[in-house]
Amino acid sequence: MYCGEPECARLAEISPLILYLTLRIEIREERIGCTQNRNSENHRRKGADMQDLRDKVVLITGAASGIGRATALEFAREGAGPFILCDIDIEGLEETAAMIERMGRSALAIPADVSNHESVRKAVEKALEQAGHIDVLVNVAGIGIAGPLEVLSMEDWRKVLGVNLFGMLHTVNLVYPHMLERGSGHIVNIASGAGLAAPSPYNSPYNTSKFGAVGFSESLMLEAGAHGVGVTCICPGVVKTPIYETSPIKGFTEEMKEKLPIILSAGEEPEDTARSIVKAVRKNRFLVVTTFVMKALVFLKWYFFFAWFPVNKLISRSLVRYLERYRLR
Repeated sequence: MYCGEPECARLAEISPLILYLTLRIEIREERIGCTQNRNSENHRRKGADMQDLRDKVVLITGAASGIGRATALEFAREGAGPFILCDIDIEGLEETAAMIERMGRSALAIPADVSNHESVRKAVEKALEQAGHIDVLVNVAGIGIAGPLEVLSMEDWRKVLGVNLFGMLHTVNLVYPHMLERGSGHIVNIASGAGLAAPSPYNSPYNTSKFGAVGFSESLMLEAGAHGVGVTCICPGVVKTPIYETSPIKGFTEEMKEKLPIILSAGEEPEDTARSIVKAVRKNRFLVVTTFVMKALVFLKWYFFFAWFPVNKLISRSLVRYLERYRLR
């Protein structure tokens, strides 16, 4: 998020409040996790217990880089494997597989486009053929296309929703029935803090896809928990991944993209997110929000709902005015 000096000054003034609220949201998250753990005790006895990740078969989409690669390596450190790695970036996929194999775990790299159901079907079939079953599914694959609504095309919307939302639906559609048959498993959907609170303009396709991902994850959790299948929805804040370099920004000058390091400076490393993912799977937690800033924003929206939209609207107006200098004419 970019802001002018007055806006930044106002944010600095409320930093003590943000610290307090962040601590509160961490407590709330722990309570949510504990509640789900208690409610799902019987289900874990049926085979959904992921306390011990050794030799668990893990399928990860978006595994060629960023959060996907870091998550694969973190699971490998916990003794999980074999791994089924999917991505459209074949070179990056093979690099991740090689890194896992150097850790003494086996990995199968399967090029797959998650936005294409047939491509996902072939990947899942090959995974089951090679590994026999899937214990953990981690949906990481994601893209972004930013810009003012009036310059975004329907094809832009289809691309983003196709990967970020339908990609998730495709894998769950094919893997979830298999987990139901076994009475165990865990599904991790990487959404975003932008799926809980949209803090800035010009990111509508991404925000929409992530709100959908959160809603789908909650709906899945309500059904899957009754059958011994755990569900986790990860909502990270800013994470230092290639998505910021590869995502087009339409309607703005190149100078706008040069400002991205400012955003990334407040972000976390993919390895931090990966540790949160593995911890959530082991504890069978549903909702996990990461980074200081995103936790504060989500808390503000949840506990000060009446003020969230008016305040966010005022901040966004200032942000839009500030970004006008970078608009293409």
